Amino acid sequence: MSARIWVLLVAASLSAGAACEATEAPAQARSDPSGAVDSFVGAWNEQDPTTLYQSLDEASQRKWGITKIRTLFESNLAAGRITDTEIAVDPPSAEAGETEIQTPYTVTYVSKAAGEPVELSGDLALIYVEEEDRWAVSFDDDVLWPGYERIAGFVSLEDWPARASIVDRDGAKLATGGSNRTYPQGSVAGTTVGHLEPGTGDRLVGASGLEEAFEDTLAGSPDRRFALVHVARCKAGRRCARPGYEVLGRIDGTKGEKVKVTLDVDIQRAAENAYGGTTGGAVVLQPSTGDILAIVSSSPFDPNNYVGVPGIEPFNRALSGLYPPGSSMKVMTASAALDTGTVKPDTQLTGPAEYQGVRNFESGDFGTLDFATAVKYSVNTAFAQVALDLGAKRLTDYAERFGFNRQPSMALYAATPSFPFPEDTGDLMWGSIGQAQTLATPLQMASVAATVANGGQRMEPRIDLGEEPRGERVTKPSTASTMTELMRNVVTGGTGVAANVTGLEVAGKTGTAEVDVNGERKNHAWFICFAPASDPKVAIAVVSEYGGVGGQVAAPLARAILQAVYPLLPPK
Repeated sequence: MSARIWVLLVAASLSAGAACEATEAPAQARSDPSGAVDSFVGAWNEQDPTTLYQSLDEASQRKWGITKIRTLFESNLAAGRITDTEIAVDPPSAEAGETEIQTPYTVTYVSKAAGEPVELSGDLALIYVEEEDRWAVSFDDDVLWPGYERIAGFVSLEDWPARASIVDRDGAKLATGGSNRTYPQGSVAGTTVGHLEPGTGDRLVGASGLEEAFEDTLAGSPDRRFALVHVARCKAGRRCARPGYEVLGRIDGTKGEKVKVTLDVDIQRAAENAYGGTTGGAVVLQPSTGDILAIVSSSPFDPNNYVGVPGIEPFNRALSGLYPPGSSMKVMTASAALDTGTVKPDTQLTGPAEYQGVRNFESGDFGTLDFATAVKYSVNTAFAQVALDLGAKRLTDYAERFGFNRQPSMALYAATPSFPFPEDTGDLMWGSIGQAQTLATPLQMASVAATVANGGQRMEPRIDLGEEPRGERVTKPSTASTMTELMRNVVTGGTGVAANVTGLEVAGKTGTAEVDVNGERKNHAWFICFAPASDPKVAIAVVSEYGGVGGQVAAPLARAILQAVYPLLPPK
């Protein structure tokens, strides 16, 4: 019942007035009281305030008024304390000459705070209105709660358990405490962990990140009680005593459960430090499981500073930032072409500076070259020819196998990477090299690299350590093996040499995605990789927003992250 109804019922808690004096029965036959009861019951159960008002006697009509009757149904039910109500009245009978009779009735309430419908029983008074020759219902607020006195209204009480903790894969606390929520790691993974904002009453609820994603698990459910609240007793010169409750029904709650996530605080901190002040995002994945070990988003966010602050929407670039992936997309295109037999590493192609509107970066002309060399030096015009041979249908099919056009299924929100079906050859060629309308998050591109690293089986990105890893075959293992060699060549002598780490075999791919910003051409710098190439333990994707050329900016950034996190990696 809403606050409005509560006030209404307090105001309505007045005595019903003196009982009518019995009068001598008129000589003529009287109307049947069943008609008044049927009208009242029908109006109550249909929640028809006008008809219910008309079924009342004059004193009740003056006391309640049509507006209060309407409020009783509209506000009380809309408030949610009571979700439904029904009344049943026994057939009345009146002896000759009676002007007031009583008949048993039962009123039933359904509430989200009561496990079962609540039934209250009493006697309903009917008054004979002689001048109108009709029976009418005497309606007092006691009709609402028969058997109870000095009641102000209904109330739904909730007692929530303490909020459970969020911990990393090794048990390090990311969020802890109930009403006094704290975040021991501060801004480390802060955007991913998320924050709390005001909910109903004095509750705090998850508003972003893991706090929002696992709200139901962390919060549990409250003990709920459906009750009548007594009228407050007030004495002159003193404060009113706290009102008591008559509990009519209850539902026992459940404690919140601790959430253990796949993040590793040490790896997260190392990745953030290596990423430094770069604008953009990075993701560190475990290829064999899909476990997200670190999520780096620029603009540090410390949830401790925003506990209970409304209207805050931290933006996680690693999960929600959608960027054209540029030539890092060629890992997907090359895998599709190799897997379908469209090309082999030694397939001869040409790499002119321009091909049917597609240009090479800085308009370089590569003459005749094989496909392996086209990958090594990221030759756009060679890939455009491969995309035409592959065709829109097959290219789109493989893009979707790699995770495009579907949102990651994990609880933590991540944007949907998109690869629209190419409507013409221009979209087909440009889309194959990560331009046109192709958009991806760092999470998605880390998954692309991890799929090759995992022998062509894509593991769905996982953030909940309690879930079973799930994967599906994308390419043949032999295709992934060939791609690994081609990506290894990129790092040893191609566009990604800046990602080379002494003593560690790195397989990777650069990307330079062109975007127009207010008429000015700028580049997002990408690099995706995995290592060791022969026995992969980690996959990484890095984007530097408007950072420049992938090989010059993102490749050394990925190398720094790889060097920082590799000694900390968990077993495969």
